[in-house]
Amino acid sequence: MPERSMTEILENLGDEIVSELDEIARAAHQRFRTYSPEVLVELDVRAQAACTYAHMLAEGDRRFLGRPRVRTIDLRGLKLWHFEDADVVIRLKKMDEDGRSRNYPTKQAKAFDRQVDLPGLPSPPVRLTAGYLLDATGAQLVRAQIAMPSGRDTLWCAAIVPREDRVEGERIWIDATRQARAF
Repeated sequence: MPERSMTEILENLGDEIVSELDEIARAAHQRFRTYSPEVLVELDVRAQAACTYAHMLAEGDRRFLGRPRVRTIDLRGLKLWHFEDADVVIRLKKMDEDGRSRNYPTKQAKAFDRQVDLPGLPSPPVRLTAGYLLDATGAQLVRAQIAMPSGRDTLWCAAIVPREDRVEGERIWIDATRQARAF
C-alpha cells in the first residue's frame, strides 16, 4: 500500500493534471447531455455511463497522448494513464459520493482497486480513479473527483474545485472523504 498521503499524491500530480482531469469529466458529461432528448430517454443508467466513459477516454487521449512522461496503458480494455513524474496511474470512471466506481468489476479492475501488481503495469505507482459524480436524477454533474481505491472501499476522495470557483492561493481540491461514524 502506498506510503504517500492524499496531499502528497495530489501535489505530486500537480494542479495542471488535476485541472485536466476535472475538465475531462465535465467535457464528457456535457457532450453526453448534447444527445437529443429522444436518444437520452432510451438510454438506461448503464448505457449513459458507457457513453460518458467513451467520451472521457477520447478527451483523455486528446489531452494526454504524446505528452512527455505520460504513458497510455491498455490492459485488455482497462485504459490507464501513467503519470511518470508523480508515479501515479489513473483510470477514469463514473463514481459514487465516496469515490467508488459502481460496476461489475473484472479481475483486473479488482486488482487495480486493491493496488496489487498487474501484468504490463509498472509497479509500484499509486493507482487512482478519477471521474464524476452525478445527482440523484443522473442528469446533473455534482462534481469531478479523484479517489484512491482500496479493494471495495476508498482510502480517500478529493472533490476537484471547478476552475471558475477557485480562489487564488488555495488548493484546487477539497477532501471529500466520508468520515466514519463513531458508535
